[in-house]
Amino acid sequence: MAVHPALALDHGVMAPPRTAPPSNASSDDRLDSWKEIAAFLKRGVRTVQRWERTEALPVHRHQHAKLGSVYALKSEVAAWWDSRATQLSDAPSAASAIRAGAARADAHRRIRLLVLPFANLSGDAEQEYLSDGLTEEMIARLARLEPERLGVIARTTAMSYRPTAKRADQIARELGVDYILEGSVRAHGTALRVNVQLVDAREHTHLWAESYERELSDVFALQCELAGSIAREVRLALPRADHAAARSASTDPEAYKAFLMGRFLMNKMTAASLVQSLEWFERAVALDPALALAHAGMAQAYGLLATVPFDALPPREAMPKAASAARKALELDSSLPEAHAALGLVLHHYEWNWAEAEKSYLRALELNPDYTAALLRYAWLLLALGRHPDALARLARALEIAEEIDPHLIVVVRATRAAALYFAREFARAAADCREALSLDRNDFLLQYLLGHALLRGGRVKNGIATLLAGKQHANDVPLMAAGVGLAQALSGHKKDAGRILHTLEEQRKRRYIPALYPGILCAALGDYDRAFTWFETALEERADGMVLLNADPMSDRLRRDPRFAPLVRRIGLP
Repeated sequence: MAVHPALALDHGVMAPPRTAPPSNASSDDRLDSWKEIAAFLKRGVRTVQRWERTEALPVHRHQHAKLGSVYALKSEVAAWWDSRATQLSDAPSAASAIRAGAARADAHRRIRLLVLPFANLSGDAEQEYLSDGLTEEMIARLARLEPERLGVIARTTAMSYRPTAKRADQIARELGVDYILEGSVRAHGTALRVNVQLVDAREHTHLWAESYERELSDVFALQCELAGSIAREVRLALPRADHAAARSASTDPEAYKAFLMGRFLMNKMTAASLVQSLEWFERAVALDPALALAHAGMAQAYGLLATVPFDALPPREAMPKAASAARKALELDSSLPEAHAALGLVLHHYEWNWAEAEKSYLRALELNPDYTAALLRYAWLLLALGRHPDALARLARALEIAEEIDPHLIVVVRATRAAALYFAREFARAAADCREALSLDRNDFLLQYLLGHALLRGGRVKNGIATLLAGKQHANDVPLMAAGVGLAQALSGHKKDAGRILHTLEEQRKRRYIPALYPGILCAALGDYDRAFTWFETALEERADGMVLLNADPMSDRLRRDPRFAPLVRRIGLP
């Protein structure tokens, strides 16, 4: 049976014998092992062994010795490199060219790559943030390589495969990926050792492996170098911006570690972890003010804390800090999609500058077309502006991305699509979407909130109340759920129950931030419009997050008859 050329190249096929070297070669000119040759060329052992087979790298073998006993002459290797450096830096290997041909034959879909969570080999569980952080950075960098041809499985799905005993071919079947990047990280002080290997997921064969030893201060250059190696293996072009970054990027190692810890905490997505993440981002910025990623992380954390469902910080306290951090990040690195999206969130939810918010979201998506979070935020902006067809088109694209590279986001996307249908007054369809998504995650309280209100507006009051009460059990400390239950009680005639919830929210506002919009909506549902508009004025002053949807929400339909409603909406800048 014929051997596939790619397998032959990776399994030690012997090269033609070399001409014997000069007998008077100096010992200072000799490289006495594969490891020394690799170090001289600043490449991995597997790479230089492949170059001997495919690119005539001048390697000699000791006579009467085992096959692995080799040496090379620095002068010969240097001359060889001078003749081939450009070709080897910019062109793929023969094996990758073969794989590229197969990919072109399947041109109707993108090449799909999964970065498995890097293993933490430090022996210290508290160093997990470092291996997770490097994994996420690698995912982000690879996703920017050539997104129309390479789809990189997103972080949320990738992290679900840690730890895993599954074979590469099993993962390939589950996710439909072509390649898997596996790696490990060992940290000692500021020194890093990173081992990586690229696997053909369907054939379950190793294609490429490298080991890197770097200082943490050079981690950006390491990521660029690693991304470049993978790009060549799958026949992609590394963007010029990444070439420049690889040459110049460095940071304070302690600052970078603080940034990784901040992002590790932010990804937990709880109010407490977001507050903790800010401490680490601020530490990173204090150590290295030029670390754009830390500024972007700070902007994201502050923006999340001031928006639904967290509502943990008053917008006037958090959003100016988010805006400042996002703009500083973009000043340092205008190519960060996270910074553009974070600025878009501020412009959208706080400054109510719809046109500039749209530009920021679109720029984030231009830099990373698979950035699902930015797509969802943009869809919410379109819903606030009453552009329902545009919002649904963006959500259709978000669902495509989730199904292709991030299945764990399918529930979030479907919840947003259900909200879009709810705002379009298609209550039955919205309820059906919610139920379908809840079949994937029964405990998602935002889905239960949406389902409850879709049932209420569709006339199924008892079912709506029961659904909202179930959601409140999963999120008892979330003011949004309490307000939702109170609203349902008021609309169903249980005004005493709704009044008790209103009183509780008013008392809680004395001890913590609760958007003034919530008691305002409850007062309106109870028929007390004067108190309701007093609360709305307070919400307007504090730039309460939910105000951007006040005009879109079907629960505001009764308010439209009040002459105070239209001027209020105009002051928000909504159509």
